[in-house]
Amino acid sequence: MEGCCTVAVSLELSTLFPTLLHLSTKEVVAIWDAVSAYILGQLKLDKGVLVRGLGTFAMLHERFQGKEEVYVVRRPVFQLGIDVLCLQELAFPTVVIPGDVKIKPLDYRRLSRATSFPRHVVEDCVQETILLYSLQLRNRQRLSFAFKDIGVLSCEDDVLCMRFYYDCVTGLESKASRIALLHSRLWTPCAAVSGGATTTQGVQAAPARAFPR
Repeated sequence: MEGCCTVAVSLELSTLFPTLLHLSTKEVVAIWDAVSAYILGQLKLDKGVLVRGLGTFAMLHERFQGKEEVYVVRRPVFQLGIDVLCLQELAFPTVVIPGDVKIKPLDYRRLSRATSFPRHVVEDCVQETILLYSLQLRNRQRLSFAFKDIGVLSCEDDVLCMRFYYDCVTGLESKASRIALLHSRLWTPCAAVSGGATTTQGVQAAPARAFPR
């Protein structure tokens, strides 16, 4: 199929992805880039976002005792929400999001305006991409899922978790960024693995073969 990481899909399963089959890779990426931009915008407002079938993004406010003062640090987290039946032999970290964090699902109406695609096309593209990714995991394919300017949901040593970009963490917490970085899972693969470009902080871009590209 043309869209979404050029993953081979059997004829029997192709009926599950009617929207992806009619979108180009460029169009799928454009929709997911808009999704990432929406999530990042909500995180900046200390609001959580539920990506149904995949997981929940949120901001944690944590207190850390320094030598002379107490720091209140903001850092992003991701709570995995993929069906456990798809997580073949994979472990994943337990992430607890406080009950007072406001969490809302993706705003497909806003995403439709941002991408100029009809709302149903955007929603179907997102849900079909998540389904395709979940099926790949169930078939023991360890592909990554990249969110532009946020991070990469990846599997390392059979542990599936979100690893955030350096710039995402420091952008969300500018005052105590060093503490936030120390307590965040960061995306720092080697160039040989990712094939990506290195930033000034030595942090790699998204892997060359990752959803939704």
